[in-house]
Amino acid sequence: MESLPDGASQQGQVAQQCLADLRAFEDELAGVGFGVLAPTGYGTGYGSYGMGYGMSGTPRQKMQSLRDAAYVYAFDGDEQSCQTVLASMRQVYQEHQKLVGPESDDPDARRTWRRAHLAQATPVTEMDSLMRAYIVIGADIRTPQDQELGEIEDVVLDPARQTIAYVLASRGGFLGLGGELVAVRWSDLRATTDHEIYVLDASPEAFAAAPKVERGSFDQTSGDNWRSNLDQYWAGVVGKR
Repeated sequence: MESLPDGASQQGQVAQQCLADLRAFEDELAGVGFGVLAPTGYGTGYGSYGMGYGMSGTPRQKMQSLRDAAYVYAFDGDEQSCQTVLASMRQVYQEHQKLVGPESDDPDARRTWRRAHLAQATPVTEMDSLMRAYIVIGADIRTPQDQELGEIEDVVLDPARQTIAYVLASRGGFLGLGGELVAVRWSDLRATTDHEIYVLDASPEAFAAAPKVERGSFDQTSGDNWRSNLDQYWAGVVGKR
């Protein structure tokens, strides 16, 4: 996936119509607040999916997997396959709206639901159960005030300390693809009960100014100086707005 933005420069090989349709669909999802749930969630059909080993996943997880597949086809110039995946994305969206119910059409209700959801987020350092990496990857990062910051693309492990060092979150770009990679300390995040949103107590401006990781140049982060700068930055930002 990290090679796709470079491939996008080869305009003759890109399925332009499908990319345009994906952009329009993205705007539609943002407008309805896709993934925002009522306090009852999705019901017993999904339950504690986040910590289990089921293959179905929530509509949000399905949408992310299909989105990635659509990108692969679009940047490979396969218009037909891209449109087929996009049709599946629309079907997942319809299923999601049925699960949420008629209240999903009310933007004020969605806003209330999500802010209440964010308020119950738990610091990741206080979680006492095992979790799988795929639960973290693809999750949104938002402020406590429900401002969107980015989407978690990867989890960076520290073998020496046997812990998660930090996560890489995309900022900007189309649906996160090709955007800047911002390094965020794992310990600064709070997780919602469904692990689909992580809360970071920092402003969008502070998030934009945070240390970046160049795609394809991951080795630059291995030095102690880089890690020290990362710790120093977030220590001076988190919770000090």
